[in-house]
Amino acid sequence: MNKTIDALNIYLADLNVFYRKVQNYHWNVVGQGFFTVHAKLEEIYDAVNEKIDIIAERVLSIGGRPYGSMKKYLEVTTITEAKDEDITVKELLNVLIVDVENLLGQVKNLKNITDEEGDFGTSAELDNHIAEYEKLLWMFKAYIK
Repeated sequence: MNKTIDALNIYLADLNVFYRKVQNYHWNVVGQGFFTVHAKLEEIYDAVNEKIDIIAERVLSIGGRPYGSMKKYLEVTTITEAKDEDITVKELLNVLIVDVENLLGQVKNLKNITDEEGDFGTSAELDNHIAEYEKLLWMFKAYIK
């Protein structure tokens, strides 16, 4: 389970940085589409917060210790932090598309690792993450067309 625990902890770090990034965009979004996207971003970061708890508890369930500090998250994350500045809807959605594509690829790889190591409980949970990321990508891309 070591490969699974290590990969889950990197995913946990990415979720925490992504959570903060989406919340930052929620605060700093400007321009046309503000009301719609401002509300949607809150919905997204609330969903990410739920994923954070689920993934940390999966790490514990399989005998690991979840990363819990911002320092550690920032050491291992594959997600870049957002700047503290105004950002337009189109700009932030283009950034989030890249991030969600990254998370989707990461979760698909993680699912392969969990299947190889026989961790079918985590694998089943990751199916939900994959479906949610695919839907988010569709919605983001449709919004900026």
